[in-house]
Amino acid sequence: MASSTLPLGVVTGKAEPHKFAFLASRGVRVGEYVTTDAPEGRLLGLVENAAVTSSLLDGVVDFRTAVEAKAVAAKNSRDKGYVAQVKVLGLLEELKKGSQFMPSLAPEPGADVDEASPTELAKVFSKEGREWAKIGALLRNRDVPVSINVNKMASRHLAILAATGSGKSNLLALIAKRVADLNGTMLVFDYQGEYSDLRLSNVVHVKAKINPRLLDVEDLADMLDVRESAEKQRSVLAKVFSSQVREAPDFWDALVGALKSYIGDGEAKADDKRVAERLIEIVQRAVRRKAAILDPAIGDPVDHIQPNHINVLNMLELTEMQASIVIAYYLGEILEDRKRARRYRLTGEADKDKDEKIRFVSPVVFAIEEAHSFLPEDRDTEAKYIASKIAREGRKFGASLIVVSQRPSRLSQDVLSQMGSLAVSRITQPKDQTYIIESSELVTEELVAHLPSLNVGEALLLGQWVTLPSVAKIDRVDEKLMGADIDAVDEWSEDRASKSVAAERTSDLIRED
Repeated sequence: MASSTLPLGVVTGKAEPHKFAFLASRGVRVGEYVTTDAPEGRLLGLVENAAVTSSLLDGVVDFRTAVEAKAVAAKNSRDKGYVAQVKVLGLLEELKKGSQFMPSLAPEPGADVDEASPTELAKVFSKEGREWAKIGALLRNRDVPVSINVNKMASRHLAILAATGSGKSNLLALIAKRVADLNGTMLVFDYQGEYSDLRLSNVVHVKAKINPRLLDVEDLADMLDVRESAEKQRSVLAKVFSSQVREAPDFWDALVGALKSYIGDGEAKADDKRVAERLIEIVQRAVRRKAAILDPAIGDPVDHIQPNHINVLNMLELTEMQASIVIAYYLGEILEDRKRARRYRLTGEADKDKDEKIRFVSPVVFAIEEAHSFLPEDRDTEAKYIASKIAREGRKFGASLIVVSQRPSRLSQDVLSQMGSLAVSRITQPKDQTYIIESSELVTEELVAHLPSLNVGEALLLGQWVTLPSVAKIDRVDEKLMGADIDAVDEWSEDRASKSVAAERTSDLIRED
């Protein structure tokens, strides 16, 4: 029999309907797809683990014996054993039709195992239609494109989890590009300015601003940098932050004026008057330093978010606490807007008791970068509360969530458990790996164990937005330049060269004089 007709391997040991092992004729890579026959039809499986054994070197405990065994093993073509563990994905013919049907009977030991052909894989992973978008190619079969279901992503939420520098911002930019191609609406909360250079045909860059008139007193105190422990300052601020101050033509003058009036109030305690004097200093400092962020004249900041565009909200100038307030505000306001839009779409009627306007008549996708900072597991924040609400209820109203994090163990488990789809790249911290397994039924220990071996731009795609679990090489987004590592050596060299040119010009001018 010619070697080209040999199978890739043979099923061995205990086989089960959902998993089996096989001995291979060569080294097998994690992420490869294989097929084998079972009583109910041909199965498609994903290699989750692979190993190489040597009968001669197994159990050797001293160096000399190892060297001798190595020499003998090199002459023995049967010494090496290539073992692979396979997760059964379903009956191949059903998968080609777009449905996942798991077998009830296992393949029998001795059954041939073959490499899945590009043609077979393309019928499973390369879907066409309005709701499908190409996101990359299979890592082990680069000729096979991988498609994602945008509808599933937009209704069941997505978590992008990856170590810094693994390509998570490129993946989010690619998703934004695909949403833009579909005339969709997306709001990216950009805390580190990674998307400030994103250049798509319908991208809108918005500087994060807040109208202090629209805040409650606690959020206003946070935005003014009043310490959370400064209870007296917050109490006095609550007393003067009246509806008259909110509605005054000059908000800041009105707020300072209210504090001065409080100081002049004969019934106010002397200690509270000193607190009010300190608050005046805090407000005046905030006006000087944060005029670009706190703007009473902008109206509702949500009005600056454009439907059917990719909106990048630049929060680079905000502290973490201030950014959390901004995120909570936009999430809450747009969620309520989507509820009104959904009610109007279903009934044809708006709430007659309110002067309602609908800004977003079609679904909105939110993307939160550095999500572990704003949706933390160990404390409650307003942003976490609203995001959890969207994770639970958003699909009914066309408000979907993408959370992006390099530290999953710090991310709210309540939020992460609601994510119907995952893109997981290189995660090396055991704590983060365990947390992902505990937070999502989509991930197995075998797949997580493989994550450290993924390279930049490679990701494990799981959940409802893909037809099957897949290890993919994500397409590069040329429209995004930020996010790559800084070339410090090159920039220092340029800096030296520019200073040298400047020095020469200065020297020439001195000589001319």
